[in-house]
Amino acid sequence: MSQYIVRRFLISIPVIILISVILFSLVQLAPGDAFSGQFDPNIDASYYEKMRKDFGFDKPPVEQYFMWASNFIQGDFGISFRHKVEVSEMIGNRIGNTFFLAITAMIITYILAIPIGIFSAERPYSKIDYTITGISFVGLSIPTFYGALIAIYLFSFYLGWFPYSGTETVGNDYTGMAYILDKLHHVLLPAFTLAFLSIAAYTRYIRASVLDAKQQDFVRTAFAKGLDQKVVLRKHVLRNALLPLITLFGLDLGLLVSGAIITESIFSWPGLGRLLYEATINRDYPILMAGYMIIAIFVLIGNLIADILYSVADPRIRYD
Repeated sequence: MSQYIVRRFLISIPVIILISVILFSLVQLAPGDAFSGQFDPNIDASYYEKMRKDFGFDKPPVEQYFMWASNFIQGDFGISFRHKVEVSEMIGNRIGNTFFLAITAMIITYILAIPIGIFSAERPYSKIDYTITGISFVGLSIPTFYGALIAIYLFSFYLGWFPYSGTETVGNDYTGMAYILDKLHHVLLPAFTLAFLSIAAYTRYIRASVLDAKQQDFVRTAFAKGLDQKVVLRKHVLRNALLPLITLFGLDLGLLVSGAIITESIFSWPGLGRLLYEATINRDYPILMAGYMIIAIFVLIGNLIADILYSVADPRIRYD
């Protein structure tokens, strides 16, 4: 196992390098630069030329890339063009909120999708199965921004159940359990919106996996031995049908973090996703490069963790 981890780590290095080159190239190909939108006719043009020189924009793209890569490896993400603050500090202040949102969305996904998928598979081609399938297809097809707007209108403005922005009540002095409940009250609506697509996808995936597992010979053998249906479902069907979900765990974390860009922007959630959205609008390249590289690294780490968990859960899998 240790050799496999080392091998995967070594393989990840060229992948990260390739991702960084693609990101840097996309930034270079974008029209204008970070100072174009800040142009003020009352300020001498030499000021902007000096700023471009200070940030290294006067150098060839290849040299700019190696300067950035060298600093990134050392943990120096640069300074925000717009805010004039260390990028590492800005990301550090935001990334915790994003992980809180993403992990909450993952918990909601598993709590809802697994029982719904099993329930649907236990009643294949029934009216309730068709209803769940229809709702799942709606969840897969509805755009995230549209779903977020509907959620805000329905649950915030119309019903008044949840706040539509922020991570906590402004000016509150909550402590202990009251503070935790306030945070949960603010995160549930954006987390459910972020999880809606995953719930729909997982429900379909679990339904198909359970139906496939029920057709296997070992399940038929268990029924032939006279075992109770619930025992067969719990010990044989679900143990095999839910095992592949482990491989989706690593991908989900990275996808939820990157997918939070739209959700955080609409709900004014002060996380990494909203920071990247604002950086895109303002062409704040140091934030863009650092933020997306961090997301890519987390996706790779998540995949490695998923592979390790899969080998632990399934003794048939061995990484030599």
